[in-house]
Amino acid sequence: MSSGSEYTGNFEAHPGSGPDTKTADARERLRQRVDELLGKCNKIADQKRQAEPATMRPDRLTLVARPGPVPVAGLASVGVPPAAPIQEAREAPEPAPNSHRALVLEGNPLHRKVLVRALEKSGFEVDGLDSAEEALEIFQRTPFGIVLIDCDTPEINGFRTAASMRAIEGDARHTPLVGLTGNAGQSHRMERKAAGIDNYLLKPFRRDRIDAVVSRYAPVRELRPVPQLISLDKDRVRELQDLACDDPGLLDELIDLFLTSTPQLIDQMRRATEDEDGPALRRAAHTLKGSSGQIGALRMQDICATIETLASTGSLVGVEPLLSELSLAFTRSVGELRSLGNGSLPGAEPGGTPAEPTQRPPKDTAKSNEILVAEDDMLIARFLSSSLNAAGFHVTHVRDGRAAVDAVHTKTFAAVILDINMPEMDGYQVLAEIRAMVGENTPVTIISSRHQEQDILRAFDLGVDDYLTKPFNPSEVVARIRRLVRHSSLRS
Repeated sequence: MSSGSEYTGNFEAHPGSGPDTKTADARERLRQRVDELLGKCNKIADQKRQAEPATMRPDRLTLVARPGPVPVAGLASVGVPPAAPIQEAREAPEPAPNSHRALVLEGNPLHRKVLVRALEKSGFEVDGLDSAEEALEIFQRTPFGIVLIDCDTPEINGFRTAASMRAIEGDARHTPLVGLTGNAGQSHRMERKAAGIDNYLLKPFRRDRIDAVVSRYAPVRELRPVPQLISLDKDRVRELQDLACDDPGLLDELIDLFLTSTPQLIDQMRRATEDEDGPALRRAAHTLKGSSGQIGALRMQDICATIETLASTGSLVGVEPLLSELSLAFTRSVGELRSLGNGSLPGAEPGGTPAEPTQRPPKDTAKSNEILVAEDDMLIARFLSSSLNAAGFHVTHVRDGRAAVDAVHTKTFAAVILDINMPEMDGYQVLAEIRAMVGENTPVTIISSRHQEQDILRAFDLGVDDYLTKPFNPSEVVARIRRLVRHSSLRS
Protein backbone atom coordinates (compact mmCIF):
# COMPACT_ATOMS: atom_id res chain seq x y z
CA MET A 1 0.00 0.00 0.00
CA SER A 2 1.39 3.32 -0.99
CA SER A 3 2.15 5.90 1.62
CA GLY A 4 -0.48 8.28 0.27
CA SER A 5 -3.35 5.80 0.25
CA GLU A 6 -6.14 6.06 2.98
CA TYR A 7 -6.78 3.11 5.24
CA THR A 8 -10.53 2.40 5.36
CA GLY A 9 -10.65 -0.84 7.40
CA ASN A 10 -12.52 -1.12 10.78
CA PHE A 11 -10.41 -1.20 13.90
CA GLU A 12 -11.85 -3.20 16.84
CA ALA A 13 -10.47 -2.10 20.17
CA HIS A 14 -9.59 -4.77 22.67
CA PRO A 15 -11.84 -4.67 25.75
CA GLY A 16 -10.43 -2.33 28.37
CA SER A 17 -7.80 -0.99 26.02
CA GLY A 18 -8.95 2.66 25.77
CA PRO A 19 -10.48 5.56 27.73
CA ASP A 20 -13.60 5.65 25.51
CA THR A 21 -14.54 2.16 26.64
CA LYS A 22 -14.25 3.13 30.32
CA THR A 23 -16.46 6.18 29.75
CA ALA A 24 -19.05 4.05 27.98
CA ASP A 25 -19.02 1.54 30.86
CA ALA A 26 -19.51 4.32 33.39
CA ARG A 27 -22.40 5.76 31.41
CA GLU A 28 -24.02 2.36 31.12
CA ARG A 29 -23.76 1.79 34.89
CA LEU A 30 -25.21 5.25 35.53
CA ARG A 31 -28.06 4.58 33.09
CA GLN A 32 -28.86 1.30 34.84
CA ARG A 33 -28.84 3.00 38.26
CA VAL A 34 -31.18 5.75 37.00
CA ASP A 35 -33.52 3.15 35.53
CA GLU A 36 -33.55 1.29 38.83
CA LEU A 37 -34.36 4.43 40.87
CA LEU A 38 -37.12 5.49 38.48
CA GLY A 39 -38.60 2.03 38.65
CA LYS A 40 -38.71 2.14 42.46
CA CYS A 41 -40.34 5.59 42.48
CA ASN A 42 -43.05 4.52 40.05
CA LYS A 43 -43.62 1.25 41.91
CA ILE A 44 -44.21 3.14 45.20
CA ALA A 45 -46.53 5.60 43.47
CA ASP A 46 -48.53 2.71 41.93
CA GLN A 47 -48.85 0.98 45.29
CA LYS A 48 -50.13 4.17 46.98
CA ARG A 49 -52.67 4.80 44.19
CA GLN A 50 -53.93 1.22 44.41
CA ALA A 51 -54.26 1.46 48.20
CA GLU A 52 -56.41 4.61 48.00
CA PRO A 53 -60.22 4.24 47.83
CA ALA A 54 -61.56 5.26 44.45
CA THR A 55 -63.52 8.14 45.99
CA MET A 56 -60.37 9.56 47.56
CA ARG A 57 -58.22 9.55 44.40
CA PRO A 58 -57.61 12.97 42.92
CA ASP A 59 -59.66 13.59 39.81
CA ARG A 60 -56.78 14.42 37.54
CA LEU A 61 -54.54 12.74 35.05
CA THR A 62 -50.90 12.22 35.93
CA LEU A 63 -48.50 10.74 33.39
CA VAL A 64 -45.25 9.46 34.87
CA ALA A 65 -42.38 8.44 32.63
CA ARG A 66 -41.69 4.72 32.88
CA PRO A 67 -38.13 3.41 33.07
CA GLY A 68 -36.46 3.32 29.72
CA PRO A 69 -33.35 4.48 27.95
CA VAL A 70 -32.41 7.81 29.47
CA PRO A 71 -29.97 10.09 27.64
CA VAL A 72 -27.20 10.92 30.06
CA ALA A 73 -24.60 12.47 27.77
CA GLY A 74 -22.86 15.27 29.57
CA LEU A 75 -24.30 14.44 33.02
CA ALA A 76 -21.63 12.01 34.14
CA SER A 77 -18.92 14.58 33.63
CA VAL A 78 -20.50 17.03 36.10
CA GLY A 79 -21.85 14.47 38.55
CA VAL A 80 -25.49 15.64 38.33
CA PRO A 81 -28.25 13.00 38.20
CA PRO A 82 -30.78 13.10 35.34
CA ALA A 83 -33.90 15.24 35.66
CA ALA A 84 -36.96 13.95 37.52
CA PRO A 85 -39.59 11.98 35.55
CA ILE A 86 -41.56 14.16 33.15
CA GLN A 87 -45.11 14.90 34.34
CA GLU A 88 -48.06 16.58 32.68
CA ALA A 89 -49.42 19.81 34.14
CA ARG A 90 -51.53 19.00 37.21
CA GLU A 91 -53.41 20.57 40.07
CA ALA A 92 -51.58 21.68 43.21
CA PRO A 93 -50.84 18.73 45.54
CA GLU A 94 -53.13 18.24 48.48
CA PRO A 95 -51.90 19.44 51.90
CA ALA A 96 -51.13 16.90 54.59
CA PRO A 97 -54.38 15.80 56.32
CA ASN A 98 -53.08 16.09 59.89
CA SER A 99 -51.79 19.65 60.12
CA HIS A 100 -51.26 19.48 63.90
CA ARG A 101 -48.83 16.57 63.90
CA ALA A 102 -45.13 17.21 63.36
CA LEU A 103 -42.13 14.95 62.81
CA VAL A 104 -38.70 16.05 64.06
CA LEU A 105 -35.70 14.08 62.76
CA GLU A 106 -32.62 15.47 64.52
CA GLY A 107 -29.42 13.71 65.55
CA ASN A 108 -28.42 16.15 68.29
CA PRO A 109 -30.50 15.32 71.41
CA LEU A 110 -30.35 18.91 72.71
CA HIS A 111 -31.55 20.38 69.42
CA ARG A 112 -34.23 17.70 69.19
CA LYS A 113 -35.54 18.45 72.68
CA VAL A 114 -35.67 22.20 72.00
CA LEU A 115 -37.60 21.69 68.77
CA VAL A 116 -40.02 19.16 70.22
CA ARG A 117 -40.80 21.38 73.19
CA ALA A 118 -41.23 24.50 71.03
CA LEU A 119 -43.59 22.71 68.64
CA GLU A 120 -45.60 21.21 71.50
CA LYS A 121 -46.07 24.68 72.96
CA SER A 122 -47.26 25.82 69.54
CA GLY A 123 -50.03 23.22 69.57
CA PHE A 124 -48.44 20.30 67.70
CA GLU A 125 -48.37 16.62 68.55
CA VAL A 126 -44.70 15.81 67.94
CA ASP A 127 -42.75 12.65 67.11
CA GLY A 128 -39.05 13.21 67.85
CA LEU A 129 -36.62 10.71 66.25
CA ASP A 130 -32.90 10.35 65.60
CA SER A 131 -33.07 7.52 63.03
CA ALA A 132 -33.74 8.11 59.33
CA GLU A 133 -35.04 4.56 58.91
CA GLU A 134 -37.59 4.98 61.69
CA ALA A 135 -38.58 8.38 60.30
CA LEU A 136 -39.21 6.97 56.83
CA GLU A 137 -41.18 4.08 58.27
CA ILE A 138 -43.50 6.31 60.31
CA PHE A 139 -43.75 8.85 57.46
CA GLN A 140 -44.97 6.11 55.12
CA ARG A 141 -47.92 5.21 57.35
CA THR A 142 -48.70 8.52 59.10
CA PRO A 143 -49.62 11.89 57.57
CA PHE A 144 -47.82 14.90 59.07
CA GLY A 145 -48.52 18.59 58.88
CA ILE A 146 -44.80 19.38 58.76
CA VAL A 147 -41.48 17.51 58.93
CA LEU A 148 -38.19 18.96 60.20
CA ILE A 149 -35.06 17.12 59.02
CA ASP A 150 -31.46 17.37 60.23
CA CYS A 151 -29.23 18.08 57.23
CA ASP A 152 -25.92 18.08 59.12
CA THR A 153 -25.70 14.61 60.71
CA PRO A 154 -24.10 12.09 58.31
CA GLU A 155 -26.03 9.14 59.77
CA ILE A 156 -29.33 10.85 58.96
CA ASN A 157 -28.30 12.30 55.57
CA GLY A 158 -31.14 14.80 55.46
CA PHE A 159 -31.03 15.37 51.70
CA ARG A 160 -31.36 11.68 50.89
CA THR A 161 -34.05 11.24 53.54
CA ALA A 162 -36.03 14.20 52.17
CA ALA A 163 -35.82 12.82 48.64
CA SER A 164 -37.07 9.45 49.90
CA MET A 165 -40.03 11.14 51.60
CA ARG A 166 -40.93 12.90 48.36
CA ALA A 167 -40.80 9.54 46.56
CA ILE A 168 -42.98 7.92 49.22
CA GLU A 169 -45.76 10.50 49.05
CA GLY A 170 -45.64 10.80 45.26
CA ASP A 171 -48.37 13.09 43.90
CA ALA A 172 -50.95 12.33 46.59
CA ARG A 173 -49.82 15.18 48.84
CA HIS A 174 -46.99 17.60 49.51
CA THR A 175 -45.81 17.62 53.13
CA PRO A 176 -43.78 20.72 54.03
CA LEU A 177 -40.17 19.68 54.68
CA VAL A 178 -37.92 22.02 56.68
CA GLY A 179 -34.17 21.45 56.78
CA LEU A 180 -32.25 21.88 60.04
CA THR A 181 -28.72 23.09 59.43
CA GLY A 182 -25.86 25.22 60.61
CA ASN A 183 -24.93 26.00 57.00
CA ALA A 184 -26.91 28.57 55.04
CA GLY A 185 -24.49 28.71 52.07
CA GLN A 186 -25.52 28.69 48.40
CA SER A 187 -24.34 25.10 47.84
CA HIS A 188 -26.56 23.87 50.68
CA ARG A 189 -29.51 25.82 49.29
CA MET A 190 -29.11 24.04 45.95
CA GLU A 191 -28.90 20.64 47.66
CA ARG A 192 -32.00 21.37 49.74
CA LYS A 193 -33.94 22.43 46.67
CA ALA A 194 -32.85 19.35 44.73
CA ALA A 195 -33.97 17.11 47.62
CA GLY A 196 -37.44 18.69 47.77
CA ILE A 197 -36.90 20.65 51.01
CA ASP A 198 -39.17 23.70 51.20
CA ASN A 199 -37.37 25.82 53.79
CA TYR A 200 -34.71 25.67 56.48
CA LEU A 201 -34.04 26.60 60.12
CA LEU A 202 -30.58 27.77 61.10
CA LYS A 203 -28.94 26.30 64.21
CA PRO A 204 -28.91 27.22 67.07
CA PHE A 205 -32.70 27.48 67.17
CA ARG A 206 -34.69 30.40 68.54
CA ARG A 207 -38.37 30.21 69.41
CA ASP A 208 -39.34 33.20 67.26
CA ARG A 209 -37.53 31.76 64.22
CA ILE A 210 -39.14 28.36 64.71
CA ASP A 211 -42.61 29.92 64.84
CA ALA A 212 -41.88 32.19 61.86
CA VAL A 213 -40.88 29.28 59.61
CA VAL A 214 -43.39 26.71 60.82
CA SER A 215 -46.33 29.14 60.66
CA ARG A 216 -45.84 29.46 56.89
CA TYR A 217 -46.93 25.86 56.42
CA ALA A 218 -49.08 24.90 59.40
CA PRO A 219 -51.24 26.76 61.93
CA VAL A 220 -49.31 27.76 65.05
CA ARG A 221 -50.96 28.58 68.35
CA GLU A 222 -50.07 32.15 69.19
CA LEU A 223 -48.80 32.74 72.71
CA ARG A 224 -49.79 36.08 74.17
CA PRO A 225 -46.67 38.26 74.39
CA VAL A 226 -45.62 39.42 77.83
CA PRO A 227 -46.52 43.14 77.98
CA GLN A 228 -44.29 45.78 79.49
CA LEU A 229 -44.21 44.90 83.19
CA ILE A 230 -43.19 47.05 86.15
CA SER A 231 -44.91 45.50 89.17
CA LEU A 232 -44.71 41.86 88.06
CA ASP A 233 -41.73 39.59 87.54
CA LYS A 234 -41.36 38.54 83.88
CA ASP A 235 -40.06 35.06 84.69
CA ARG A 236 -43.07 34.33 86.92
CA VAL A 237 -45.43 35.66 84.27
CA ARG A 238 -43.85 33.42 81.65
CA GLU A 239 -44.29 30.43 83.97
CA LEU A 240 -47.95 31.38 84.34
CA GLN A 241 -48.42 31.47 80.57
CA ASP A 242 -46.58 28.19 80.07
CA LEU A 243 -48.68 26.51 82.75
CA ALA A 244 -51.90 27.70 81.09
CA CYS A 245 -50.84 27.12 77.48
CA ASP A 246 -53.09 24.03 77.17
CA ASP A 247 -56.02 25.60 79.04
CA PRO A 248 -56.89 29.18 77.99
CA GLY A 249 -59.24 29.65 80.96
CA LEU A 250 -56.69 28.61 83.57
CA LEU A 251 -54.69 31.84 83.38
CA ASP A 252 -57.82 33.93 83.99
CA GLU A 253 -58.77 31.65 86.87
CA LEU A 254 -55.40 31.97 88.60
CA ILE A 255 -55.33 35.75 88.21
CA ASP A 256 -58.94 36.03 89.40
CA LEU A 257 -58.12 34.00 92.51
CA PHE A 258 -55.34 36.42 93.38
CA LEU A 259 -57.35 39.56 92.61
CA THR A 260 -60.34 38.48 94.72
CA SER A 261 -58.49 36.94 97.68
CA THR A 262 -55.87 39.66 98.17
CA PRO A 263 -58.26 42.43 99.36
CA GLN A 264 -59.65 40.02 101.98
CA LEU A 265 -56.17 39.24 103.27
CA ILE A 266 -55.20 42.93 103.42
CA ASP A 267 -58.41 43.63 105.39
CA GLN A 268 -57.55 40.80 107.80
CA MET A 269 -54.09 42.29 108.28
CA ARG A 270 -55.57 45.73 109.03
CA ARG A 271 -58.03 44.31 111.58
CA ALA A 272 -55.30 42.24 113.22
CA THR A 273 -53.10 45.35 113.49
CA GLU A 274 -55.93 47.36 115.05
CA ASP A 275 -56.62 44.53 117.51
CA GLU A 276 -52.87 44.07 118.13
CA ASP A 277 -53.32 40.40 117.23
CA GLY A 278 -49.79 39.38 116.23
CA PRO A 279 -50.51 35.71 115.40
CA ALA A 280 -53.47 36.62 113.15
CA LEU A 281 -51.37 39.27 111.39
CA ARG A 282 -48.53 36.82 110.87
CA ARG A 283 -50.85 34.18 109.38
CA ALA A 284 -52.44 36.60 106.91
CA ALA A 285 -49.07 38.10 105.93
CA HIS A 286 -47.62 34.64 105.47
CA THR A 287 -50.48 33.57 103.19
CA LEU A 288 -50.31 36.70 101.02
CA LYS A 289 -46.53 36.44 100.85
CA GLY A 290 -46.82 32.99 99.26
CA SER A 291 -49.53 33.84 96.73
CA SER A 292 -48.03 37.19 95.69
CA GLY A 293 -44.64 35.56 95.14
CA GLN A 294 -46.22 32.80 93.07
CA ILE A 295 -48.12 35.25 90.86
CA GLY A 296 -45.00 37.39 90.36
CA ALA A 297 -45.87 40.42 92.53
CA LEU A 298 -42.43 40.49 94.13
CA ARG A 299 -42.78 43.91 95.81
CA MET A 300 -45.90 42.68 97.60
CA GLN A 301 -44.02 39.53 98.60
CA ASP A 302 -41.20 41.57 100.16
CA ILE A 303 -43.61 43.80 102.11
CA CYS A 304 -45.53 40.78 103.43
CA ALA A 305 -42.28 39.12 104.50
CA THR A 306 -41.37 42.25 106.51
CA ILE A 307 -44.80 42.37 108.16
CA GLU A 308 -44.60 38.65 108.97
CA THR A 309 -41.23 39.15 110.65
CA LEU A 310 -42.53 42.07 112.71
CA ALA A 311 -45.62 40.11 113.76
CA SER A 312 -43.45 37.13 114.77
CA THR A 313 -41.40 39.32 117.11
CA GLY A 314 -44.56 40.72 118.75
CA SER A 315 -43.80 44.29 117.70
CA LEU A 316 -46.39 45.92 115.43
CA VAL A 317 -44.63 49.27 115.26
CA GLY A 318 -44.29 50.33 111.62
CA VAL A 319 -46.92 47.91 110.30
CA GLU A 320 -49.47 50.63 109.37
CA PRO A 321 -47.28 52.40 106.77
CA LEU A 322 -46.28 49.00 105.39
CA LEU A 323 -49.95 48.11 104.91
CA SER A 324 -50.48 51.37 103.00
CA GLU A 325 -47.50 50.53 100.80
CA LEU A 326 -48.87 47.01 100.32
CA SER A 327 -52.24 48.37 99.13
CA LEU A 328 -50.46 50.65 96.67
CA ALA A 329 -48.33 47.78 95.32
CA PHE A 330 -51.48 45.67 94.88
CA THR A 331 -53.23 48.47 92.98
CA ARG A 332 -50.27 48.71 90.62
CA SER A 333 -50.31 44.95 90.05
CA VAL A 334 -54.02 44.79 89.20
CA GLY A 335 -53.72 46.52 85.82
CA GLU A 336 -50.77 44.39 84.72
CA LEU A 337 -52.48 41.17 85.81
CA ARG A 338 -55.65 42.05 83.90
CA SER A 339 -53.59 42.72 80.78
CA LEU A 340 -52.30 39.13 80.94
CA GLY A 341 -55.77 37.60 80.96
CA ASN A 342 -57.95 36.66 78.01
CA GLY A 343 -60.47 39.44 78.51
CA SER A 344 -62.85 37.65 80.89
CA LEU A 345 -61.43 38.84 84.21
CA PRO A 346 -63.88 40.53 86.56
CA GLY A 347 -62.92 43.54 88.62
CA ALA A 348 -61.29 42.87 91.98
CA GLU A 349 -63.65 44.12 94.66
CA PRO A 350 -62.56 44.14 98.29
CA GLY A 351 -64.43 41.51 100.22
CA GLY A 352 -65.23 39.45 97.14
CA THR A 353 -65.34 35.69 97.48
CA PRO A 354 -63.16 33.71 95.09
CA ALA A 355 -64.91 31.03 93.09
CA GLU A 356 -64.04 27.49 93.97
CA PRO A 357 -61.73 26.20 91.21
CA THR A 358 -62.97 23.38 89.04
CA GLN A 359 -60.76 20.34 88.83
CA ARG A 360 -59.53 19.31 85.41
CA PRO A 361 -60.44 15.73 84.45
CA PRO A 362 -57.78 13.34 85.78
CA LYS A 363 -55.79 11.38 83.27
CA ASP A 364 -55.39 8.40 85.54
CA THR A 365 -57.13 7.61 88.80
CA ALA A 366 -54.92 4.70 89.77
CA LYS A 367 -53.75 4.67 93.38
CA SER A 368 -50.16 5.18 92.29
CA ASN A 369 -51.26 8.55 90.85
CA GLU A 370 -53.26 9.81 93.84
CA ILE A 371 -51.72 12.94 95.40
CA LEU A 372 -52.99 14.74 98.51
CA VAL A 373 -52.44 18.52 98.59
CA ALA A 374 -53.00 20.26 101.95
CA GLU A 375 -52.87 24.02 101.29
CA ASP A 376 -55.14 26.78 102.63
CA ASP A 377 -54.13 29.32 99.96
CA MET A 378 -56.46 28.68 97.02
CA LEU A 379 -54.10 30.27 94.48
CA ILE A 380 -51.18 28.05 95.51
CA ALA A 381 -53.50 25.04 95.61
CA ARG A 382 -54.69 25.78 92.08
CA PHE A 383 -51.12 26.06 90.82
CA LEU A 384 -50.26 22.68 92.34
CA SER A 385 -53.45 20.95 91.20
CA SER A 386 -53.17 22.20 87.61
CA SER A 387 -49.51 21.20 87.31
CA LEU A 388 -50.01 17.75 88.81
CA ASN A 389 -53.21 17.03 86.86
CA ALA A 390 -51.49 17.99 83.62
CA ALA A 391 -48.68 15.54 84.49
CA GLY A 392 -51.17 12.67 84.90
CA PHE A 393 -51.75 12.73 88.66
CA HIS A 394 -55.14 12.82 90.37
CA VAL A 395 -55.23 15.45 93.12
CA THR A 396 -57.28 15.56 96.31
CA HIS A 397 -57.18 19.05 97.86
CA VAL A 398 -57.91 19.92 101.49
CA ARG A 399 -57.59 23.34 103.14
CA ASP A 400 -56.59 22.51 106.75
CA GLY A 401 -54.40 20.10 108.68
CA ARG A 402 -57.23 18.13 110.34
CA ALA A 403 -58.81 17.39 106.94
CA ALA A 404 -55.42 16.19 105.67
CA VAL A 405 -55.08 13.71 108.54
CA ASP A 406 -58.66 12.47 107.95
CA ALA A 407 -57.93 12.01 104.24
CA VAL A 408 -54.84 9.89 104.95
CA HIS A 409 -56.94 7.82 107.38
CA THR A 410 -59.49 6.95 104.69
CA LYS A 411 -57.42 6.72 101.51
CA THR A 412 -54.01 5.56 100.28
CA PHE A 413 -51.99 8.26 98.53
CA ALA A 414 -48.88 7.96 96.39
CA ALA A 415 -47.55 11.20 97.91
CA VAL A 416 -48.63 14.07 100.17
CA ILE A 417 -47.84 17.78 99.76
CA LEU A 418 -48.16 19.93 102.90
CA ASP A 419 -48.04 23.60 103.69
CA ILE A 420 -46.76 24.44 107.18
CA ASN A 421 -49.09 27.33 108.08
CA MET A 422 -52.60 25.83 108.02
CA PRO A 423 -55.73 26.10 110.22
CA GLU A 424 -56.62 23.40 112.77
CA MET A 425 -53.20 21.67 112.61
CA ASP A 426 -49.97 22.96 111.11
CA GLY A 427 -47.86 21.00 108.63
CA TYR A 428 -45.48 19.72 111.31
CA GLN A 429 -48.34 18.15 113.29
CA VAL A 430 -49.84 16.62 110.14
CA LEU A 431 -46.45 15.19 109.19
CA ALA A 432 -46.04 13.61 112.63
CA GLU A 433 -49.54 12.10 112.40
CA ILE A 434 -48.86 10.65 108.94
CA ARG A 435 -45.62 9.04 110.07
CA ALA A 436 -47.44 7.55 113.09
CA MET A 437 -50.20 6.14 110.85
CA VAL A 438 -48.38 4.84 107.76
CA GLY A 439 -44.71 5.06 108.69
CA GLU A 440 -42.34 5.76 105.81
CA ASN A 441 -44.58 4.19 103.14
CA THR A 442 -46.09 7.48 101.94
CA PRO A 443 -43.61 10.15 100.77
CA VAL A 444 -44.32 13.66 102.06
CA THR A 445 -43.17 16.97 100.59
CA ILE A 446 -43.47 20.32 102.34
CA ILE A 447 -43.90 23.47 100.24
CA SER A 448 -43.70 26.56 102.42
CA SER A 449 -42.67 30.18 102.49
CA ARG A 450 -40.52 29.36 105.54
CA HIS A 451 -36.94 29.15 104.40
CA GLN A 452 -35.12 29.46 107.72
CA GLU A 453 -32.70 26.67 108.49
CA GLN A 454 -34.45 25.66 111.74
CA ASP A 455 -37.79 25.23 109.95
CA ILE A 456 -36.27 23.00 107.28
CA LEU A 457 -34.28 20.93 109.81
CA ARG A 458 -37.37 20.42 111.97
CA ALA A 459 -39.27 19.08 108.97
CA PHE A 460 -36.55 16.58 108.13
CA ASP A 461 -36.30 15.52 111.78
CA LEU A 462 -40.00 14.67 111.64
CA GLY A 463 -39.48 12.53 108.54
CA VAL A 464 -40.27 14.75 105.53
CA ASP A 465 -38.89 13.45 102.22
CA ASP A 466 -38.49 16.77 100.41
CA TYR A 467 -38.78 20.49 101.15
CA LEU A 468 -39.51 23.29 98.66
CA THR A 469 -39.89 27.02 99.31
CA LYS A 470 -42.43 29.37 97.78
CA PRO A 471 -42.59 30.70 95.17
CA PHE A 472 -41.95 27.43 93.38
CA ASN A 473 -41.50 26.31 89.79
CA PRO A 474 -44.44 24.03 88.87
CA SER A 475 -42.26 21.87 86.61
CA GLU A 476 -39.79 21.31 89.44
CA VAL A 477 -42.59 20.26 91.79
CA VAL A 478 -43.88 17.71 89.26
CA ALA A 479 -40.36 16.33 88.71
CA ARG A 480 -39.75 15.94 92.45
CA ILE A 481 -43.12 14.27 93.06
CA ARG A 482 -42.51 11.84 90.21
CA ARG A 483 -39.14 10.93 91.71
CA LEU A 484 -40.65 10.34 95.16
CA VAL A 485 -43.50 8.23 93.78
CA ARG A 486 -41.11 6.17 91.67
CA HIS A 487 -38.73 5.51 94.59
CA SER A 488 -41.65 4.67 96.88
CA SER A 489 -43.01 2.12 94.41
CA LEU A 490 -39.56 0.53 94.08
CA ARG A 491 -39.32 0.19 97.87
CA SER A 492 -42.77 -1.39 97.99
